Amino acid sequence: MNKKTLIINGSPNKDGNTAFIINQIKNKLQGEIEELFAYSANIKPCIDCRYCWKEDGCVVKDDMEKIYKDDYDTIIIASPVYMSNLTPPLFSILTRLNMIWSNKHFLNKTHKVKPKQGILVLTGGGNGEPTHAIDMAKLMFKYLNAKFDIEKNYIYSLNTDNIPAKNDEKLREMLGGEWMK
Repeated sequence: MNKKTLIINGSPNKDGNTAFIINQIKNKLQGEIEELFAYSANIKPCIDCRYCWKEDGCVVKDDMEKIYKDDYDTIIIASPVYMSNLTPPLFSILTRLNMIWSNKHFLNKTHKVKPKQGILVLTGGGNGEPTHAIDMAKLMFKYLNAKFDIEKNYIYSLNTDNIPAKNDEKLREMLGGEWMK
């Protein structure tokens, strides 16, 4: 069986530290890989129209369908840390996952989201804590039914103002470790 990985890249910079880590991970992955660039994808935030309170699914049809399709075995959320959070396009994706909760709460409709592996990649140059970014990613993983273990599936380089990810020794250790289990 061919495994599929969906990478949601939340960085606006296609050649930066986040991209460097994603490329290192891609070299280790087997199977089909699809990368969704959140900044250039057509994914609107939730518009609070409440369609999902009365009907199955979301009224907004855009690139979010790639995520809703749920045909992947591994999902990687990759983002620079902005103000201790994931980037704004990733927050838009999170707001659209509210449809899953709303369908269950208002319609008693449970979406059968297949189990998958979740991997979080964070980069950051400043001295802010990534706690909010991690919490936001955990919520995304929850709605996408992705198993996420912060001890094994969290890859980061958080001092990139001083040490670029490509020179980060701790990152090199993480990429050689047990991050895919």
